Amino acid sequence: MTPAQFDALAQLKGLHKGPTQECARLMLVDGLSQSAAAAAAGVTPQAASQALKSARRTLALARAALGLPSAE
Repeated sequence: MTPAQFDALAQLKGLHKGPTQECARLMLVDGLSQSAAAAAAGVTPQAASQALKSARRTLALARAALGLPSAE
C-alpha cells in the first residue's frame, strides 16, 4: 500500500494520528511484522493485531462499496 492509499484509508476509518495509526502505517506501508510495528509504535501486540484487522475490514468495505473484487 502506498502512503497516499494509507492516508485515504485512515480517513475512511477515522483513525486519529497517534501510536495506533503509526503502527498500522508501519505494517501496511512499510511491511513490518505485527510485533516489530507494535514495538516501534509503542503499542501492545494485541493493539497491532486489532489495528490491522480493522484496517483490512475498512478496506474490504470500501472495495465492496465501489464494486471492486475482494483483495483475497
